[in-house]
Amino acid sequence: MLTAEGWQQHMALHVDASGLITEASPAASASDRAISLDVVVPGMINAHSHAFQHGLLGRTQRFLRPEDDFWSWRSVMYEAAGNLTPASQEAIAFQAFSEMVASGYTTVCEFHYTHGATRRDHGELPVLMSEAVLRAAERAGIRIRLLPVCYQRAGFGRSSLLPEQRSFGLDTDVYLGVIEHLRTESHLSPLQTIGYAPHSLRAVDLDTLQAISDHRNDTAPEAPIHIHVAEQAREVNECMLSTGKRPVEWLLDAMNPDSSWCLIHATHMTDGERRSIARSKATVCLCPTTEGDLGDGFFPLADFVSESGAWAIGSDSNVCVHPAEELRMLDWQQRLHQRKRNAFRFDGSLAASTRLYQMALNGGRAASMLPVGRLEAGCAADLVELDSASMTQEGLSPDEILSAWVYSGSQSLLKRVMTAGKTRFERA
Repeated sequence: MLTAEGWQQHMALHVDASGLITEASPAASASDRAISLDVVVPGMINAHSHAFQHGLLGRTQRFLRPEDDFWSWRSVMYEAAGNLTPASQEAIAFQAFSEMVASGYTTVCEFHYTHGATRRDHGELPVLMSEAVLRAAERAGIRIRLLPVCYQRAGFGRSSLLPEQRSFGLDTDVYLGVIEHLRTESHLSPLQTIGYAPHSLRAVDLDTLQAISDHRNDTAPEAPIHIHVAEQAREVNECMLSTGKRPVEWLLDAMNPDSSWCLIHATHMTDGERRSIARSKATVCLCPTTEGDLGDGFFPLADFVSESGAWAIGSDSNVCVHPAEELRMLDWQQRLHQRKRNAFRFDGSLAASTRLYQMALNGGRAASMLPVGRLEAGCAADLVELDSASMTQEGLSPDEILSAWVYSGSQSLLKRVMTAGKTRFERA
């Protein structure tokens, strides 16, 4: 069993009726309510997902012009978003969440901006669209931190949305009303919680960002705030032209983010900005399969790790929903950049895969602000069991089996996934 201190042998988890771990103890003392499995690791937290974009799978890889990039991809995404209904949203989200569970994610932070709103002064349809996502998560058996998104303008210096963005837009009062309704009227299950997500600095102004932060501080301090920042070089340039500052610099100065904030991507930063984020204790969520697919660039993770920066992983556009793929790509990016295998300068006491997995768990726990990512008393019994019997080699340690999974991505190694102590996926 992988714990915060490393691998522990012959352990069992005692779980109460609510799905919380009450005790982790030697397997010999296991009671009727104890779980005793093979090679067990905490379920991974997907800290950034747009479930509806899973419906674009296979549809965005035909390049129509040499300069195709994030911004041209976005037009295809807008078309898909504009056609969503509560029913189709639920269907696509259920498919995405089910695949996440079957790949080892047990928690998802769903960055949800497809509100279906054609009028920005009414919240009925946005609530229905959010509840569709919550139903999909419940059916799939994944723990969800739903992050309804506030999206109000098309870019820096603009006062309104583009016509193709109309399904995203909510006035601030309506947005906060949707949050309140979901928290108090939507009969959330124990696996469901609500957070806040101003979309990006280009999509909300300072007054809106401050209103969201104030509402969170006053009514739900246990909830996180997630925001896109510095994903694209063009975004950085437009922010500098509009504000005189780079987006990370502006956010740090204006909002003073702390450990309750999650900054999505933060790809294009100066060294000083990177060090400032590490000091702030805000979590950076990295989505390497999406960032690679869209040609965003890659994050200087080895430097950030050396500065004790907190980071998590996310599936973002859901072109890939496998935590092993994200971790492997992160590691390989750093190896290719440095042209060395031990790009993070890890010592040899644990495999690189185990170190990265633990770091991503810690970052996901911080980003979600949920009691997940650890197999210890007081935490959710959300776990992944790996199948040592599926390995052709005999005598491998749990550390080596986790490495085999992370660096091969083989689904045959994933035996069982549980949330709240209940099996949600099991390989036949």
